[in-house]
Amino acid sequence: MSDGAALVQVWLDGIGVDAERLGPADWSIRVPSAKRGIVAVAAHAGERTLEMRAFFMRGPDRAHRDIYLRALRKNLDMRHWRFATDDAGDLWMVAEAETTVLGAAGLDGLLGLLSTYVDESFEGILRLGFEVPDGQGVGPPPGATNYASLDPRQRASSWCRSARSSSPRPR
Repeated sequence: MSDGAALVQVWLDGIGVDAERLGPADWSIRVPSAKRGIVAVAAHAGERTLEMRAFFMRGPDRAHRDIYLRALRKNLDMRHWRFATDDAGDLWMVAEAETTVLGAAGLDGLLGLLSTYVDESFEGILRLGFEVPDGQGVGPPPGATNYASLDPRQRASSWCRSARSSSPRPR
């Protein structure tokens, strides 16, 4: 295990995030979202960087250009995370941070930012790219914790300790 991976494991344990170790330097992290329920994050620790990738949404059925332009414009307003697309046109959110300056609080902040960015962007992009009936609400799947109903301070302090799942490994 690299020094970077050892540091990341200590930070994940310290902030109480719901993470599953997938390999010597790979984790699956579950991040709560008011709009999606849970966002799965694949994390990989290198010698000096932590790379994170979260699936945001499959490729849109319509308005492809508008969706990708909206994501690119959103990149201008976001810190640390950015939208990306794969060969299939699916939307991802990706981040990379230097482990030498990150720390537990920084990792906690990055995961919190992801939750915020997903909640800010998901419904608008979903409605633009897919047929969603007027009046149809968008929220987490049935049975998922409704993080939107929590007080913002409670949500911010407890978002990372909520549930369990797996995610795709980063490439």
